[in-house]
Amino acid sequence: MNNNIILECNNLSKIYKQGDNQLKILNEINLQVRIGETVSIVGSSGSGKSTLLHLLAGLDKVTYGEVILDNQKLQQLNDNQVCKLRNANLGFIYQFHHLLPEFNALENVLMPLVIGSKVSHEDTQLALDLLGKLGLSKRQTHYPSQLSGGERQRVAIARAIVNNPKVVFADEPTGNLDNQTSNQVLDIFFKLQEELHTSLVVVTHDLEVARKTQTQYRLHNGTLTQIT
Repeated sequence: MNNNIILECNNLSKIYKQGDNQLKILNEINLQVRIGETVSIVGSSGSGKSTLLHLLAGLDKVTYGEVILDNQKLQQLNDNQVCKLRNANLGFIYQFHHLLPEFNALENVLMPLVIGSKVSHEDTQLALDLLGKLGLSKRQTHYPSQLSGGERQRVAIARAIVNNPKVVFADEPTGNLDNQTSNQVLDIFFKLQEELHTSLVVVTHDLEVARKTQTQYRLHNGTLTQIT
């Protein structure tokens, strides 16, 4: 594997069985993501974008092919090893922020670190710094119900990158926001991504979002092709 490649899949296929029938969602997908690269995968609803993301992140099992994350083949690891690899290397941003309502913004950002180990003073300072860079310094003690949609999504972004992941997966990250708020959130995020040199894989139906990434692909009929 090329030392510059942080994530790749080879001949990746996903087939669901429905009784005696088989439904092929993904057909021999090949993809490479370089360290620090931003990649978008564009496709219509039901095209298999989220399925591909889940396979790349080790959240679902492939039918055929392989996924390699940080030089480790996920298919050769047990579930516990995959979980450890995922927690150490990946961050996630979803269309719906999935913040925990009983915790404030700072506590939500710190949640991945709470799961991994005891939170240190340095961890808390890092989370506060991230909230500041995302324009939320004055909102750190506010609960999700007290935040706007754009603010909640920025908290979710901070949560995704607080453990300094090597790859961030974003599944329709602005699909629940209006255009103006979407652009504001994305501009802040891409600036932060460039600063942290984190790789990004975003799936979206929105070409405007896709154009903000360095490399764009289209997923159609289970096949992935690069947009030139």
